[in-house]
Amino acid sequence: MDKLHNTQALETVYSRMLRLNLRQITLCGTNRKSGNSELALAIAKRAAESGKHVLLVELSHYSPCLHERLNLVRNEWLPLTGHWEHAAQATQYSGLVLLSCPEKSIHCVEFKDQETLKAFFDSCEQRFDLVICDAAPLLASKKTFEDDLIIREEAICVDSLCAASKATLLTIISGVTTETQINESNEILKQTGAVLAGVIMNDCFTPSLQQELIRESHRLDRFFPNWMEKIRQRLSRMVLLNQEL
Repeated sequence: MDKLHNTQALETVYSRMLRLNLRQITLCGTNRKSGNSELALAIAKRAAESGKHVLLVELSHYSPCLHERLNLVRNEWLPLTGHWEHAAQATQYSGLVLLSCPEKSIHCVEFKDQETLKAFFDSCEQRFDLVICDAAPLLASKKTFEDDLIIREEAICVDSLCAASKATLLTIISGVTTETQINESNEILKQTGAVLAGVIMNDCFTPSLQQELIRESHRLDRFFPNWMEKIRQRLSRMVLLNQEL
């Protein structure tokens, strides 16, 4: 989240949300380690800094982490009958409230029913200016399913969670997520009736122009050994190359 804070990339995503008037969204990645939770927290914090009353719902049941990053506990709650309002916890950021992922009740049927989830999000919207849901990866690996049958049988249906939301933002990893995975994710969302508001590309594994120029400069070391180190120092200080694309 620290890397996303005060970046042009985050401002672009947040401005897009404002233009589309998105008040309740679900963020999900195609695969694990897409940076989805970090992005959800960064957007929530950015909105709270603007004076909005924000609810961040943590439903990434494979590896919930937001409660740890915010130094909070995992309360038990259910979407409709579990008094979720009492489980929500204020964070150290003014205006930002976290509804952490429950450990036991997450396997209850209320988290699987699309209409129940829709009613839950509607009730959240009545109390908050912005509701952001951090969901599990849309495409879970077959190996995970084979190794853990309990997860396969009891996990939240992420596609139903997206369909119950007003809009969905899909996070993909540049250079890692394949075109087939993107098409498969898009088809799943389309079949369930989810509204795909946008796709966010995580460039964490994609080198910047500055990094590529510095890397390629080493090819010329044997021809210009005295000059290339100076050139690399100049490249690292160039303001233009330090701008995010």
